[in-house]
Amino acid sequence: MTTHQLVALSFPLLTALAVAMVALLVRRPWAEKPVEIASPSRERVLEHLERLNAEIEGKAHLVRQELRQLKNTR
Repeated sequence: MTTHQLVALSFPLLTALAVAMVALLVRRPWAEKPVEIASPSRERVLEHLERLNAEIEGKAHLVRQELRQLKNTR
């Protein structure tokens, strides 16, 4: 292998090394403080899921109606 081929093949490793160095030295993950997110209550989550489910069921009903109309027009 020529020197140019070896240099070309080493570029992905050099790029990975550069990304790792930036992640460690610039971001300094050991100095970051953990973010605490207040957990929503179980009831609020269930209400949100029920609303989403109702919305999905409503849209599915509309799609079924449109499909019936398309089948009837053929």
